Amino acid sequence: MRAVEKNVLPAWAGMDGEARKEFWASLALRHCKGLGARSRARLLNAFGSAYQALRNGDKWRDAGLSQRQHSEITSESWRSAAQEEWDRAKKLDDGILLWADEYYPKRLRELSDAPTLLYCRGDVSLLRSPAIAIVGSRQATKRGCEVGAHMARHLSACGIAIVSGMALGIDRAVHEAALRETGKSIGILGTGIDKAYPGDNRALFTRMAEEGLLVSEFPPGTQPLAAHFPVRNRVISGLSLGVLVIEAASRSGSLITARLALEQNRDVFAVPGPALDAHCTGCQDLVRQGARPIFSPEDILRDLAEQLKTFNLNGANPPGGNFFLPSEDDEDARIAPKTGKAGKRIHKSAPLSANSQLSATPAALSERERHLLECLRKDGEMQSDSLTASLNFTAAELSPLLISLEMAGLVKRLPGARYKAL
Repeated sequence: MRAVEKNVLPAWAGMDGEARKEFWASLALRHCKGLGARSRARLLNAFGSAYQALRNGDKWRDAGLSQRQHSEITSESWRSAAQEEWDRAKKLDDGILLWADEYYPKRLRELSDAPTLLYCRGDVSLLRSPAIAIVGSRQATKRGCEVGAHMARHLSACGIAIVSGMALGIDRAVHEAALRETGKSIGILGTGIDKAYPGDNRALFTRMAEEGLLVSEFPPGTQPLAAHFPVRNRVISGLSLGVLVIEAASRSGSLITARLALEQNRDVFAVPGPALDAHCTGCQDLVRQGARPIFSPEDILRDLAEQLKTFNLNGANPPGGNFFLPSEDDEDARIAPKTGKAGKRIHKSAPLSANSQLSATPAALSERERHLLECLRKDGEMQSDSLTASLNFTAAELSPLLISLEMAGLVKRLPGARYKAL
C-alpha cells in the first residue's frame, strides 16, 4: 500500500518500483483484447492485484476466464496501447489510484465491473466520505438548478460528499453548491483527467481540482465521446449510497444512472416536480417505479440514517435554516453564494468534526436540541405540530433538530409524524 500525503495521491513520478509494476500490470489488463470490465474485476478479486493476476495466468480458468482470454494476455497484443497510456501518464501531475491501493473506495470494489484504476486530481480523502449522487438535466430550468443547489448545500453541510458528472445544468449547480460546505464534491469525468469538458465548465473544473476531487477511469487525453458517459455513470452511482434525480425527461442520461444504481443495490430518490412538466416526466416515472419521492434533504438523511452511522462524522448537527425545498424567492438557495462586506459567505454552518462518532451524548447537543429532547421525555410521544406549538419553534426550525436527534439515536420517528425520545 502506498502512503498518501496531504490527501493527494502520488503521480507517476512519485510512484515507487512496486507501484509502477502494479500500474503497468493494470494497463496490460485494461488494454488486453477480450477482457472487459467484468473480466478484469473478476481477476482483481481473485488475485488481489493486477500484478498477481498476470503472474498467475495458469489459474485464470479458476477465476472463470477462458483459455482464449489467457492467450490474448500472453500474446502481448496489448503492449502498444499500454505503452501509450504509460507515456501519457508520466507527463501528468495527477494521482493514479490502483485497485490494490488502500484509498480505492470500498463501494466501488463491490461492483462486478469495478474500474481497474482511476486518475485523480484533488483531495482523494473525499473517496472515504459518505457520498450521495445528484444528477439531472443539462438543459435544466432555473428552478431545477435552485432545487439541486439547495439539496447539495444541506447534504454537504452534514459532511456528505456530493457526486455528479461535471455536465452543465443540474450537475454544475450541485457541484458549485457542495464546494462551499464541509462535504465538498466529487466530479466523475467522461473524458481523460486532463480534459476540461464542457468548455463552459472550465472555471468549475479548476475549482473542483483545488477544493474538491476530479476522477476519471479513462486514459489521459481521452476525448468526450458519447459512448464514454454511460460508462462513467456506473462510477457516479457506484461511489454513492444513493442517487437523487432532479429534472430528468423521459429520455435522459440521468435515468441510466438511476438504473445502474438499482443494479448496484443503491437507493434511488427523485424530486417529482410539477405535474405535466416535460422536464420532470422521467422523475415522475421513477417514482411510479418505486423511487423514493423527495421533498427535502431531510427525507434523504432519514432514509440513509443507518448507513450514515457507519461513517466517522458528526451528523448530529445538520445546518440551520429551512431543510425543505426553497421557495421561488429563497435567496439562500441561489447558486451564487450570499456574501457579506468582506466577501465571506453568510449562513455557512460550522465545520463538522471528522473524528467524532455519529451518536451524540446529550452534553454535545445544542440548547435547542436539549430543549426538544427534554420536551419529548417529559410529555411522551408527540406530533410535530404539537412540538412546534409547545416549543414555539417554526416547522423549518424544528425539522433539522428532529433529524439531528434521530440520527444521533436519541429520538425515533413513528407513523403519523409522531416522535418519541429513546
